[in-house]
Amino acid sequence: MDVIDQFYAGTSGLVLPVPNKQAYPPAYKDKSRLTFYASLFNSLEVNSSFYKIPMAGTTRRWATEVPEGFAFTFKLFRGITHNKGLDFDPAVVTQFMQVIDQVGDRKGALLIQFPASIVFDSFGQLERLLDVIRQCDPDASWDICIEYRHPSWYESETFELLADYNAAMVLHDMPKSTPPDIRSSVRFAYLRFHGPAGDYKGGYPDKVLQQYTNRIHGWLDEGKRVYTYFNNTAGDALPNLETLRRQVNGIATK
Repeated sequence: MDVIDQFYAGTSGLVLPVPNKQAYPPAYKDKSRLTFYASLFNSLEVNSSFYKIPMAGTTRRWATEVPEGFAFTFKLFRGITHNKGLDFDPAVVTQFMQVIDQVGDRKGALLIQFPASIVFDSFGQLERLLDVIRQCDPDASWDICIEYRHPSWYESETFELLADYNAAMVLHDMPKSTPPDIRSSVRFAYLRFHGPAGDYKGGYPDKVLQQYTNRIHGWLDEGKRVYTYFNNTAGDALPNLETLRRQVNGIATK
């Protein structure tokens, strides 16, 4: 397998470069939005699963609409991640995991994103959540990653917990909670771009993306999988994604 095959990149939520189905290429006129998207990119960070747990039949169908080598990342349901004190029902976690497992060999990462209100005081609850997820996925078929939105989490205890569960800390650029640059032994890396100001708008200069490209090449050379998603979907997510993909693949950008 070529190392570049371990580079998964897409948008946060399904974003297309055309306004409607009438603008699809002829070969995709009768295809789903997902199938057209998957002809352009090899991964999708599913954002809708954050707002509502999808039906098992839906995720099963999604797997049939993308080619081999495509990877789905699912954002964990907010009814699990966004309650005060990280209070959650293990049964809901189990339900979520059973539903997303229906994508079969199109599995990518499971994104656990906390709000700024979830702070280090909830460390015990996080450990409990990771334990429930491990029970649901004993073969570690999902790459587990966590995005912290409060800097209190950036402590050695947190990094040790992540290592114990083979989970990665999301590297993101929210101004008030940008994570520290620490070396991780986990088998993958996960990048999220929220826009230069953290407001899901705007875009990144090519030279900034080139700096990330250099890091991505380093991770790939170490044998890691790399997930990269652009969440600046109110801005230049698509052109930024295309530029980064070209850089990583060694294609000269204009």
